Amino acid sequence: MGDASTIIVGTAGKAYMGEVGSTFPTGPEEAWGSDFTDMGFITPDGLEEALEEERTQLDAWGEDAPVVDLARKRTQTFKLVFRQTTAHLLSLYYQVGLANMTSTAAAVGPPGKKQFLSFGSGSLADTVEIALGLDVIMSGKRHRIMIARAGVTDREAVKHSSEDSSNFGLTFTALAAPGGAQSVQHQITDVALPTP
Repeated sequence: MGDASTIIVGTAGKAYMGEVGSTFPTGPEEAWGSDFTDMGFITPDGLEEALEEERTQLDAWGEDAPVVDLARKRTQTFKLVFRQTTAHLLSLYYQVGLANMTSTAAAVGPPGKKQFLSFGSGSLADTVEIALGLDVIMSGKRHRIMIARAGVTDREAVKHSSEDSSNFGLTFTALAAPGGAQSVQHQITDVALPTP
């Protein structure tokens, strides 16, 4: 029988980033630690999570169906579109480490000058990887996703126009976690585990 209370509609959500190796919260209701940074506003499209598998099937003589079906590789991706322009999002979009960016302070003048950030892009040697935390929220329910190590593997074109903000559409791929840990952990409130 259906139970409407088990339906999750992501009416809000947040994304957090930290250094690879950062400690994740131990429960979905716990606050994110100081080693995580809020990544800012996300467009109403929300989070798109995908799980893809590459499989190998082994056949046997005289059998009309595979006798073994092995998962060779699992790829988990998480797509978000961010509305804000911050140093962290620029770093992820352009694959430039924060250490390779320069902030020039504002000057009173005359003439006055505004603060600005400058950086170059295009170096394949400058790879940015993060620990990624995602919260999908709906009226008291929370689905928390914690990715120990993630990299940006796809980027949408940034459109600069008067009709919308200059958004950063990023697809993160979960990478192998340090120390052989699980690369992706899920915590979901109010989902009962059936008793055997």
